[in-house]
Amino acid sequence: MDFSGNGYFGIENNTAIIFINESLDEIETSLTLLHETAHFLNGDCKKYITNHFQNDNLEFEANKYMISKVMRMLDEKYDFTPDTNYQQIIDSLNLPYHLDGVIVDEFNDIISDKFGMTPYQ
Repeated sequence: MDFSGNGYFGIENNTAIIFINESLDEIETSLTLLHETAHFLNGDCKKYITNHFQNDNLEFEANKYMISKVMRMLDEKYDFTPDTNYQQIIDSLNLPYHLDGVIVDEFNDIISDKFGMTPYQ
């Protein structure tokens, strides 16, 4: 199937299908799979989209899910502390700039949960 972008979630013959662009590297493939999985879990194919803003919100929510899962996996591997440089995480994930705040929010949630700190507002 030809499609633009990194991935696509859809329903074909009453079966959920996720397509991943085969030209992506391992990290991009993993991020795309998490993002498209969020569309499935959120029931996005069942939602009637009437405008660009609704679509943007669906994409943002799928990105938040993806970032949450990635940040939790990275915490398991690297055991984040309040001194962890989250800017390095932002740089290594190479996500669009508008998602940097989601990464920071998720990092702060992890730190506040682990260390009983008040989340950064």
